[in-house]
Amino acid sequence: MKINKERIHENRVKCKNTLQITLDDDFNVPDSKADIDVIIKEWGNPRVDSVKVNSDRAEVKGCLDFAFVYCGNDESSQKVMPYKMAGSMNFDENINLSEDSEGTYVTYDARLEDLTVKAINSRKVSVKAIVALTVTCEELEELEVGSSLADEEAEQQLQVLGEDISYTELAVNLRDNLRIRENIQLPQGKPNVGEVIWDEAAVRMFNSRLTDDGLQVNGELGIFMMYLPQEENQPVQWFESAVSFEGKLDINGCSADMISFVQYKTISFNLEVRPDYDGENRDISVEMVLDLSVRGFEERQQQIITDMYSPVRNITLNTQPAKLKKLLVRNNAKCRTSQRVKVGDYLGIMQICSCSGTAQIDDITVEDDGLLVDGAILANLFYVTADDAVPMGGLKAVVPFSHKLQLKTCENMDYTVNAYVEQLGAVMTGKDEIEIKGSVAIDAVCFENYELSVAEDCQIEDFDEKEYLKLPCIVGYISDGREMLWEIAKKFHTTVDQIRSDNSVLPDMCDEKYRPKKGEKLLLVKAAR
Repeated sequence: MKINKERIHENRVKCKNTLQITLDDDFNVPDSKADIDVIIKEWGNPRVDSVKVNSDRAEVKGCLDFAFVYCGNDESSQKVMPYKMAGSMNFDENINLSEDSEGTYVTYDARLEDLTVKAINSRKVSVKAIVALTVTCEELEELEVGSSLADEEAEQQLQVLGEDISYTELAVNLRDNLRIRENIQLPQGKPNVGEVIWDEAAVRMFNSRLTDDGLQVNGELGIFMMYLPQEENQPVQWFESAVSFEGKLDINGCSADMISFVQYKTISFNLEVRPDYDGENRDISVEMVLDLSVRGFEERQQQIITDMYSPVRNITLNTQPAKLKKLLVRNNAKCRTSQRVKVGDYLGIMQICSCSGTAQIDDITVEDDGLLVDGAILANLFYVTADDAVPMGGLKAVVPFSHKLQLKTCENMDYTVNAYVEQLGAVMTGKDEIEIKGSVAIDAVCFENYELSVAEDCQIEDFDEKEYLKLPCIVGYISDGREMLWEIAKKFHTTVDQIRSDNSVLPDMCDEKYRPKKGEKLLLVKAAR
């Protein structure tokens, strides 16, 4: 007997592994720059250029882009001035995988866990970094589940038990780059830009939604720039601002009803100062490239065949296991945190210029009422001092955070949780204390994995007539409270409709899965051939 089948598309993580690597190299200061007196601030951004999977091994190639600013004595002006140095360190690593993953869909991530820049001498620096590389291999499976019998006449003669199942299907799986271009004007009162010494930007807010023709994103960029004015003998200037942005990715096959989960990471950032309409260097052009991982899920329902029998014929139903998943929660929560830091050796701070940082998740604990997310903001402060010998400096601080995502957890659960810094600021609360306040966006999607048996095909055979005649025609049944009507009818070669018709003690609306109460008496009549 042929069974009609419906196709379900599911993604399954085949294997995942994380490798922590250490990068270490020395760099010389260019002849055009002054000697190093003190290193103020450093920055790093790892990026993966390519991932190639061969059997049970993944080859990951990429580089760590880094930059730092230091103070040095300018020979022409005899003043201590800030200088910037930038470079990159390449890596080529092999990550072992637990299974043969060739031909799977590969996703990757590179996270900077630590960066240290130290001066070996006045003309050479040592750059050390710890980078965590994560490779995830996924299989896209196509499942076939039996939904109905192909022969309508046979379906009328057979007893078929159906079940409505709910599952979540991966409908959109895309990785693409989003380019953001924005222009801002230097505020009035700030001198014209001569030379940009340091610039940085970070996504401070990020919102996304799927539409019928693509992905709409909007958010806010936090921008900081330190520069030398065009006019000589003016002190170093800095400028901090926030600019809103919008963008769109064209995606085929998506809809506004889908549940989206978007992860983003900054690939590159470029700031350029251009002349305005008056020919003055006051027009600031910002360009940022984000790497977006876009997934769209659809919640669907499907009726499947779970059992089948005939009271007058022998039915052999062949089943196969199917692994599905159901969305538990899609949550975007906000977590506020603060930390007071004793400056100690950093006495002489006049003003805090900027406070930037990244959020890092340290641990996720599954509890009965949700997921407990523990992590920290790795904050980096830039400030000016009253000391002419060291006019500026930097300070690192760790701001812990903890937040519980409320949901009903289960034993077999998959989840993906990301944390992003939305707001971060620092103020002096005393001559030797700084308070850092921040807001972290915790983006999570959780699924329940479950397994069920689905009908594949069935064989129908006639009963032996003599054996069938030996079966009792009428049975008095006393319920134990555990068997369903379906199980009782199948066991005694009758139908659920016949049981309901012959027993007035049953409720009018009872169905195949109804369990008669313990001690309840039923009259069962064998179906006629």
